[in-house]
Amino acid sequence: MSNRNSYRLNGADRFQLYFDAVARKNTGIGNVIRAAVTVGGIIPETEIRQAIGANEWLNFLSSLSLKKNLFSSLYRFERTDKSIPISLTFHQGTYEEAMRQVVTKDCNLKAGTPLHVDAVYGENKTHLVFSVSHVLIDHAGMEILLSSFEGENISATAPVPVFRKSFFKKLADASSATMFVSSRSGSDMKRLKRKSGPGKAAFELMELTAEETFRVKNQMSAMNASALSFFLGCSLFSIGRNQKLLTGINYFVPVPMDRRPASCKNSLLSNFLSFIYFKAKDSDLESLKSSVELISKQTILQARKSIPQKFSSLLDIFRFVPDPFYKAFIDLPSKGHAATFAFSLLSKSGLEGKKILGYKVSDVTHYAPVISPPGLNVIFSEFNGSLKILCSFDESRISKDEVALYLDVIKLNLMGQEKTTSLRSQ
Repeated sequence: MSNRNSYRLNGADRFQLYFDAVARKNTGIGNVIRAAVTVGGIIPETEIRQAIGANEWLNFLSSLSLKKNLFSSLYRFERTDKSIPISLTFHQGTYEEAMRQVVTKDCNLKAGTPLHVDAVYGENKTHLVFSVSHVLIDHAGMEILLSSFEGENISATAPVPVFRKSFFKKLADASSATMFVSSRSGSDMKRLKRKSGPGKAAFELMELTAEETFRVKNQMSAMNASALSFFLGCSLFSIGRNQKLLTGINYFVPVPMDRRPASCKNSLLSNFLSFIYFKAKDSDLESLKSSVELISKQTILQARKSIPQKFSSLLDIFRFVPDPFYKAFIDLPSKGHAATFAFSLLSKSGLEGKKILGYKVSDVTHYAPVISPPGLNVIFSEFNGSLKILCSFDESRISKDEVALYLDVIKLNLMGQEKTTSLRSQ
């Protein structure tokens, strides 16, 4: 455990902090990531309480709060000297019923509630759900946190790298990244229509069987496509079949990229993310094949232009920008529309074949936050050979039935049963 009491937010952390405020304002729940871990067998309540209370890294995260000096724009995580009890809740009823409560829990660094743990019992199984502010950790950080229960070697942060870019190099990169992103976003982007009523965070999960996943991978292989190109291309192509959901002209989708260096592979804090950005017109999405090829070409182009590295420089410089200017920089090019939808392709879970609290892990599902706008986040992951597609969404922008229909169409297209006609919004 680190003896440090203060940690500066990096550029990606600050970016997540901005969207933490956006999410909480529009849905009542901040920028929260969750991991639901299922193990075989019933873990006694006393064992869970003991393991959660004794986990030094859960205690570490619980001790962190968000601070900023009055005349500074730089934020930091600061540890409290007081003993902060970890929020742990045991639920009655089914897992599905419990999750409807769990996903409404906020993790607010400013309010001193950076994380929650929830436990639910099923038929000869136990579900443990970990909810943490995304400002603190990314997907890889969540996996590292889960591995801490089996004694993995973890550190709070990694050593500061010896080589750093000069300010002028960062400034040049930031300028290049700004122009690139601005050329792809804009006020004419396609987006979910705003409906009446307050924002409400919700989730819909589709899990394919191992046989269905095998068919999907055969289809991907037949197209000679990468996983990112295939899954994002299919997600774009599928939402384009239901124009009644959307308004605007051009599709715009940001995709987070993991830029965690090898020196940070076991460090809990913080976010090591940058982004690549995709733009499309309806004429680009006439078939699944053309959609996948478009994503592949734009991925290669951005790799050649080093866009993820340049966007990281932009985020780093913008740590020094006051909140109102930070908001204006993000909102002005697109008039606050954000994206058509957000998209993530998660890496394989390190808990496959492992144990947690001494019990074999049978499943892990990662839940992404509901940031609204855009109001829809599409997340692809896989566990034990089965593909999962999770949609986190704002019900003031898209209904549960519409999301379920969207997932059905994605599945058909993934498996080669291409749906080319328009779909009726339900």
